[in-house]
Amino acid sequence: MASFSPDEFRSSIDLESRKFHMKSYFESSFYRQYRSASMMLNSLGRSPRILSLGAGGAFVEEIARKQLDASVFVVDFAETLKIESELYGNFAGMFAGDISAPEWVSPLDEVDAVFWFDNIEHLRIDPTKILRKLRSALSENGQIFITTDNFARLRNILKLIFNRSIVALPQDLFADVDFEHEYVHRREYTRPELEACLANAGLKLVEVEMLWQSPSESLKKLPFRTFEYLFPRFRPHMLIRARKA
Repeated sequence: MASFSPDEFRSSIDLESRKFHMKSYFESSFYRQYRSASMMLNSLGRSPRILSLGAGGAFVEEIARKQLDASVFVVDFAETLKIESELYGNFAGMFAGDISAPEWVSPLDEVDAVFWFDNIEHLRIDPTKILRKLRSALSENGQIFITTDNFARLRNILKLIFNRSIVALPQDLFADVDFEHEYVHRREYTRPELEACLANAGLKLVEVEMLWQSPSESLKKLPFRTFEYLFPRFRPHMLIRARKA
């Protein structure tokens, strides 16, 4: 299925049904959400079974349900499920759980796609362990979609040059992984690191797009955007698609 325009994407999202990731979050991450939806639409067939980890605002999930008649199953903290019960109630099912817990396993098997959007950086364990569990839950042609920050982004490099930290404050970094601290970035990754994690989990990277969160930039940050346009490896965000090796 061909992807659709940014305006069509925006008009397809019901922002009024969200209680947690609302309009401000959607606008600040619009371009990432749109590109993720486009890659998903171009990669999946009709009526796929989708498992979404840490769905949050579930913007791409909503598009999958509306455009592909997907059966979407959400995994998230119990607190998030309660807050977003109206939104998630439109999907096929939801499961409370902490995917970083050693005992966690996928609640489904034979899924056509796993969405792991902007979540991997919030975990304090090796993502390879989770990816192995997800690989066993995939159908023969199942795929995994991941978005996350690019740790080697230009803006991080510049922060270090000016002696500014690029990781969370200690009181956040070493806090429990729970709903209260769901915003904390515990560990960000470079593209080669994630490719290695995928390979070690029996998965193969088949598509990657280096991108921005927003389609536009403030005037003072235009020099960054210009450099990142010329050298995509330094862009702030990654969108990855992988399948069984």
